[in-house]
Amino acid sequence: MKWRGECFSRYGAVQNFPLKNPHNEILSLLQPGNRVLDIGAGVHKPFRETILSVTSFYYCLDTDPDGAFDFRSFQEIPGELSFDLAIANQVLEHVAVQDALDLVASTFLKLSNGGRFLVTVPNAAHPVRQRDISHVTPWAANDLYSLLKCAGFEIENIGRYNKHPLTPDPLKRWIVETVCQEFRIDWCDSVIIVGVKPSGEDITSEKS
Repeated sequence: MKWRGECFSRYGAVQNFPLKNPHNEILSLLQPGNRVLDIGAGVHKPFRETILSVTSFYYCLDTDPDGAFDFRSFQEIPGELSFDLAIANQVLEHVAVQDALDLVASTFLKLSNGGRFLVTVPNAAHPVRQRDISHVTPWAANDLYSLLKCAGFEIENIGRYNKHPLTPDPLKRWIVETVCQEFRIDWCDSVIIVGVKPSGEDITSEKS
């Protein structure tokens, strides 16, 4: 509850979050030579080309038997290998809460000090985004914030995005914005958050 309140104090309601583009957000976090871990990358690896435009050190992790990935689990990652950026794009909604915490905690351990973790999930405030039989856990923005805090991350920024821009028609925009305000829903279909691993921190001290 403390972290839920902290999220609202810092960023307000999800409808107030700034609009972001996940590809641009990734580019803003990368430098040449950075090592990137794409968690739950999927067969199509949608961010691979964006990452490779900056650094050649791209690693992917997924359990999908139809795809070719560097790792199938965190246990397969060599102990000496750490990452400057990890990405979990539309992953956490497919697992239970405890499994999500385990995934985020494992990511924390594999990041270098100062490394960042970029997460996207379906926006729980969207009227229909959760209607997918494969979705197990809806992550409200303040709960996603709290999840990363539980694992030891400091939250650097949070935002929202949609695959398609809001209609340019003034009347339709007014209708959408009015309905969203009245029913406390949001037209953006996804939330994006970036956490940073504090320098010198260890997850065991955060959990103790």
